[in-house]
Amino acid sequence: PALAVLFMIPALSLAGIPPLSGFWAKLALVRAGLSAGQYAIVAVSLFVSLLTLYSMTKIWSYAFWTEREEPAGAPPPLPLAAADWRRLLPVSLLAGLTVLVGLTAGPLFELAQAASAQLLNPQLYIDAVLSAGGIHANP
Repeated sequence: PALAVLFMIPALSLAGIPPLSGFWAKLALVRAGLSAGQYAIVAVSLFVSLLTLYSMTKIWSYAFWTEREEPAGAPPPLPLAAADWRRLLPVSLLAGLTVLVGLTAGPLFELAQAASAQLLNPQLYIDAVLSAGGIHANP
């Protein structure tokens, strides 16, 4: 049951379900598309999100909900130890980060916007690098 939940968290994030991290990224793309008047692209991206949700739900259902018959002569599946935390730790950390990034999207988005503004204005970088070495770009 723990692995099923830990699989579903990033799967829902990939589909853009709130409050996970994928929602805020999709929201930013949809807002940008709407402000640019690209309604067809926005519609396609929302449709793709629905397809992603459908496919992730189908994968989850097959992997964790469906009983499968083992082929004749196949060895029995290995039982997962209840305390096998080493297998669940990486997935738990990534799922936790997905939720954390989703809940703290505001500050992270502001940081990303500040970084992109600096990338779009290379003069700030040039001034910072040249002044750090004692060379002044603008005397």
